[in-house]
Amino acid sequence: MGMSTGRAQAKYREAYRYIHERILRGEFRPGQRVTIEALSRELRMSPTPVREAVRQLEAEGLVTYRPHAGARVAEVDGRAYAEVVSVRAVLEAWATALAAPRLAPSTLQRLRQLNTRMREALCREDLVAFDRLNRRFHRALYRPCGHRLLTELLESLRARTDVVRQSIFPFIPDRARQSVEEHDRLLDLLEQGAPPEEVEAFARQHKLRTLEAYLRWAGGSLAAQTGAGIGGRSRGR
Repeated sequence: MGMSTGRAQAKYREAYRYIHERILRGEFRPGQRVTIEALSRELRMSPTPVREAVRQLEAEGLVTYRPHAGARVAEVDGRAYAEVVSVRAVLEAWATALAAPRLAPSTLQRLRQLNTRMREALCREDLVAFDRLNRRFHRALYRPCGHRLLTELLESLRARTDVVRQSIFPFIPDRARQSVEEHDRLLDLLEQGAPPEEVEAFARQHKLRTLEAYLRWAGGSLAAQTGAGIGGRSRGR
């Protein structure tokens, strides 16, 4: 029973990595249909692990499912996303700088712990957990800013971002790793009592670097060659 479960997990991981990597490389384009049967033939496995892999990708936001239309690679309005995130970068950085002198040592310790859990999530390749923890990290940073309107604006902008794209880290996992390192540096600045303008500049660039990484990926995916639904290409074995 254990060996059977282990083999099933291995098949699921193989299917997940195969589909995920091809989405990241732009070989599976935004809006392209995900065909379970074709993928299972390509991977030479039953449809079950492929279906489980697609469900996980749907949970991560890389694949969307609509009744009567099936599963497709998620589409993103890059311009709308860039506009909202660039405004968020400015306002969230300002809020973080305002909050800096209000952050208690216990809060900074909790933020370190959250960042450690984010590293652990990346080691498990659990980008859903990573995104959830990342949101908690940034909210804990800016909420003590003491500026109610600014906090309300940031929550509204986050909701607007989610309409376009709940998480971009599944598309740019390397940036997720860099982001954790930058969190450490930001916490170092806060613990050292760095000037507010230094904290603000670093926090702003942190957010903008994530946006730039995504836009580079999106440009690459748009340049990828077109084709029919996903599946049906030889793996070259």
